[in-house]
Amino acid sequence: MSTTQYLTRDEVGILLTAAAHAPSMHNTQPWKFEIQGPVIDVLRDPERALPVADPGGRMSRIGLGAAAFNLRVAAALLGHETTLALEPDPARPAVALRIFLAGRRVPVPGLSSLYGEITRRHTYRGPLLAVPMPPVLRHELTVAAQAEEAELDWLDGTRRTQLGRIIHDADEREVHDEDRLHERMQWIGGRRDDDGVPAAALGPLPQTPASVRDLAAGFEVPDRGRASFETKAAVAVLSTPAEDSHGWLLAGMALQHLLLTATAHDLTASFLNQALEYTDLRDQVRTLIGRRSWPQLILRCGYPADSAGHTPRRHWNDTLGTRVTPEGSEPWNK
Repeated sequence: MSTTQYLTRDEVGILLTAAAHAPSMHNTQPWKFEIQGPVIDVLRDPERALPVADPGGRMSRIGLGAAAFNLRVAAALLGHETTLALEPDPARPAVALRIFLAGRRVPVPGLSSLYGEITRRHTYRGPLLAVPMPPVLRHELTVAAQAEEAELDWLDGTRRTQLGRIIHDADEREVHDEDRLHERMQWIGGRRDDDGVPAAALGPLPQTPASVRDLAAGFEVPDRGRASFETKAAVAVLSTPAEDSHGWLLAGMALQHLLLTATAHDLTASFLNQALEYTDLRDQVRTLIGRRSWPQLILRCGYPADSAGHTPRRHWNDTLGTRVTPEGSEPWNK
């Protein structure tokens, strides 16, 4: 595609609808997009920041990376090879990633095969079946993370126990942090039409302590019910060699690559990231994985025992700023 060729509205809809299905902390969907010919900019939306839980913007940039990976997958389905530039414009620090679309041909092998998993993937917070994940699948998920320059460290029983103590410490801190609870209440529970995590997607409360995060801890959500959770969940730590904004963006791409790969095998995942939201506890997790890299996400993986509610998404039109056409700049939702 040359710079004089432009995406159609239908193509933009396909690309940005895919991006919208990326995971983000509390489903804030902290992204905006700008399109100029075959170039798509992914921008951080400051109005969707979490200044208490994510003061440095690490998790929001992970979300942007995941959205960018979905864009690459959708572009591959449309026949576009993609190249990336991280934080390409020092004069515009809000632009986190720039995606360049090559000339359109046939669906790009590899990435395009993941397109059907984008809308199937969702965060599952219910109990898992007592069915171990085959080692070959663990390896496949590890390779998916490595393809985006990240590492996936599967914890053995001893380290899972140690992580459990760290998570318990984080949970205790959270329920006594009024600022954090107030911020979370803006996004969690109730009925949610286009963002946040509705009550139906929170999952049941565990009957006994379990490796699952209760996003509603600290405030009441009626009619959730209780369930018996697995005792030995497969838990992995996703990490990156770099601890900077580039590393966070790469972590997001790695996360989405492995999540779509997991979904293709009917696996599901949820997050135990509260252990990474406090500096000292994150350092303990880093020690747990050998201090060779920086932990960015903690995943609980397995086969779901029940169905679960999905989190809503904004219409792609609501995430798009301006486009540049032969006639000049104008809003897409004009």
